[in-house]
Amino acid sequence: MNAKIVTVWGANGSGKTTVAANLAAALADRDLMVGIISSKLSYGELQGIFGKRVEPEKGIYKAISNGCNTKNMFEATDNPNLFILSPPNVFDGMLLTAISADTVKDLIEDSTIRFDYIIIDGSEELNNPVSSIGLTMSNKIVRVYKVCAKDCVWHKAMENLTDLIHIRSKTITVINAYDKSCDKMAFLNALDTKPDFELPFVSNCPTLSNSGKLIYNSKLANGQYKKTIQKLASQVMLGG
Repeated sequence: MNAKIVTVWGANGSGKTTVAANLAAALADRDLMVGIISSKLSYGELQGIFGKRVEPEKGIYKAISNGCNTKNMFEATDNPNLFILSPPNVFDGMLLTAISADTVKDLIEDSTIRFDYIIIDGSEELNNPVSSIGLTMSNKIVRVYKVCAKDCVWHKAMENLTDLIHIRSKTITVINAYDKSCDKMAFLNALDTKPDFELPFVSNCPTLSNSGKLIYNSKLANGQYKKTIQKLASQVMLGG
């Protein structure tokens, strides 16, 4: 059976990659094989979060040059069920010429034969091929918001696209890391969207990420964060 595809989407700085990584860990904890594909095409944010290194003989560009064959191209993490596909740590800008809508579609389709779930770490930019193709192929969309004016503007800008590509009905809305720096009720009223989940603010999140550790696996993090991520994983699996 081919993998179910989930794109984690949101404005720049909303915490998409962090949510994608922790959601993937929660799914992998259920004995599911999970692959995360990065939409960051010029640097590897994912390997920093997992404390790994992607060598030139692995990663997204090597997979594309290999006929979009992802076998052995995903980098293993400390979880035996969880793997990442990202640009190599040593990046050459000329590699970007290999990326197109067709190669990305082929890449994702090949990935789905190797996993139970594919998580696309999406981009706020509509011209990003990994993110845009991922959105159209996804079984579920997880939209991540920080409570701030910027994310509200991004939300309004994406409303027409949401209807155009018919993803509203498969979207799960997540408020991420509310730190009380902005009025949450005013933000939610402006969004005119009721969130499905709210992930708590974790003060040591940057420290964990910079040391290659997931919030989900950390005993230092708020236990409510892990419980909420587990509930989000259940919702992602439901009907997916």
